[in-house]
Amino acid sequence: MSAAAKAEPMSSGKKWAIGLAVTAFAPWIFFIIAVFIAASMLPGGMASEERVPIQVSCVKVSGIPKPTCEAYLSAEEQIKKVRPKCKNLSWTLLAGIGKIESHHGTFMGRKVIDEYGDEYGNVEPPVIGPVLDGSNNTQRIYDTDNGKYDNDTTYDRAVGPTQFIPQTWESVAQDGDDDGDTDPQNVFDSALSTAALLCGKGAVDMADPKTEHDAVFRYNHSEQYVTDVLNAKAEYDALGDISGPINASGKAKQIIKAAKSQKGQPYSWGGGDTLGPGYGICCSPGGYSGRGIKGFDCSGLTEYAYGRVGIMIGTTAQAQHDSGKVRVTHQRNLKGAQPGDLLFFSDNPGSGKGIFHVSIYLGGNRQIEAPKPNDVVKESDVRMGSLDSIGHLK
Repeated sequence: MSAAAKAEPMSSGKKWAIGLAVTAFAPWIFFIIAVFIAASMLPGGMASEERVPIQVSCVKVSGIPKPTCEAYLSAEEQIKKVRPKCKNLSWTLLAGIGKIESHHGTFMGRKVIDEYGDEYGNVEPPVIGPVLDGSNNTQRIYDTDNGKYDNDTTYDRAVGPTQFIPQTWESVAQDGDDDGDTDPQNVFDSALSTAALLCGKGAVDMADPKTEHDAVFRYNHSEQYVTDVLNAKAEYDALGDISGPINASGKAKQIIKAAKSQKGQPYSWGGGDTLGPGYGICCSPGGYSGRGIKGFDCSGLTEYAYGRVGIMIGTTAQAQHDSGKVRVTHQRNLKGAQPGDLLFFSDNPGSGKGIFHVSIYLGGNRQIEAPKPNDVVKESDVRMGSLDSIGHLK
């Protein structure tokens, strides 16, 4: 979690008065944040040097490697922030393109790396298409990248699992796995970049068949290509929700379902309540304002999800911890945690004080959360370093 999201105190405008108190203590807050940065202990940081990319859980889909499946689902969420005027772009459209272009990164025996680390989601060996010299019914495109992406300094070649022309890649490249780099051979980067290209920069709604058709046609000027992609998309549409089973029942299942229904909603400081996403307030200790952004902060999301089953847990992470609506056990591990439970995070783990973040446990070391400014509601791995306690659903 970034410094701007540190010590998140609010989930609705009703708590504006607390913000005044925070201002008075701002110098101390910034000092504490600086200490955490220096120690690499900010809650959004990794506890080890091994990087795990942004992920959503994904059930097994025949023919789609796990990282590629995660990349499609992640792109479906992230595009709402990258292209906010683009509506209803489905992971299945991205999967349709991925299938036609490279069999989801497995073309001719290639492998999508599925071991966590800096290369997670990379395609090996890289996917580089035929030379675009005008032969074999190809368009002639002289080199535009000095061989940077395609190792060809005379002509261009399409690169990556969704086959970008180098010049096009440079114009739309997105960092889909949040590693500070844009690589056409990484499924997370390529999926989000494909989504950006399909959306363009104007207001579009992919639920409209003509809009969807035209977007795919712009991607590749061939009616047969459009037909092939949309047929593949229809196959994946028939699978329904593949974002992972909800291994819970009763109220826990309803809570998780409610939270998952908000995936992709933007983070808004002070935003959200029992009624759903809402406009936030100003300002966080880092100066982040939620005004003008309709969405959730961490406690707004949990307040909403628990409210769906009639449990009013309060509007801040600390208030939810102290509410008595959940049975709190102070522990630094997930032993005994069940799907639907709340996870509380603190600057002083185990104390029950300084609770700055809350999420909903999904099981399997996974959570759903509104993590930080400039992000969206999503699933992620539990960051154990600052785990304070479990709020067990009664």
